[in-house]
Amino acid sequence: MTETTTANTIESDQKDMVTLVSLDDHKFTLPVAAAGLSEMVGNALGLGDDEDEDEDDEDDDGDNADKPTGKTVELLKVTSRCLEKVVQFMEHHHQEKMNDIPMPLPGNNFEECMTQEWYREFVREMDRDMIFEILGAANYMNIKPLLDLACLRVTFELTGKSAEEIRVYLNLPELTAEEEAKAREEHAWIFEESNN
Repeated sequence: MTETTTANTIESDQKDMVTLVSLDDHKFTLPVAAAGLSEMVGNALGLGDDEDEDEDDEDDDGDNADKPTGKTVELLKVTSRCLEKVVQFMEHHHQEKMNDIPMPLPGNNFEECMTQEWYREFVREMDRDMIFEILGAANYMNIKPLLDLACLRVTFELTGKSAEEIRVYLNLPELTAEEEAKAREEHAWIFEESNN
C-alpha cells in the first residue's frame, strides 16, 4: 500500500511540474502553479482555458487541475542566466505575491515605491545588462509583475540623469547633427521649457 501511495505522490508531483528550457538548452523545473504567472507558459499548458469553452472537446473536462501538465516549454528568447532569475521570481511570487505598483508612483525613490524587501533586493542586485535581459524575458513571457518591477528599477536608474547619461545607460548610439535636428523638429514638445 505504501508503494502505491508513493507512486501516486510521484505521479502527482510530476504532473504538477513544468520544465522551462532556455535558449541555450538549460532546463529549469518548477511547479505549474508558479510557472502560470507567465501568461505565455500558462497558455502553452492550457491553464487559461475557460471551463465553458470547447464543451464538445473530448479531452476538455473543464477542470484544469486534471490536465496533464508534466510538460516542457521552450523559451527561444531567454538565456539560462536570465531564466534562472525569472524562475526565482515566479517561485517567490507563488509564495509571497508582489503588491501592485501604484500609479502615480507613491515615492521619490525605489525603496519608497517597492516596500517588499525580497522584490526590492531581487532587482537591486542586478547589473544593467541583467535588468534589461529580465525586461526582455518578462515582456516575451508576459509576466506583468516582473515587467513592472524591472521597469520601476530602470525608472529610478534614469531619474535625474541628463540626456547624455541616459544615452550611455541605454547604450544608444550618438545622433548625427542631422538626426538630432530632425528629432528636435519632430518632437519639439520634448525640448520646450516648462513655464511653471
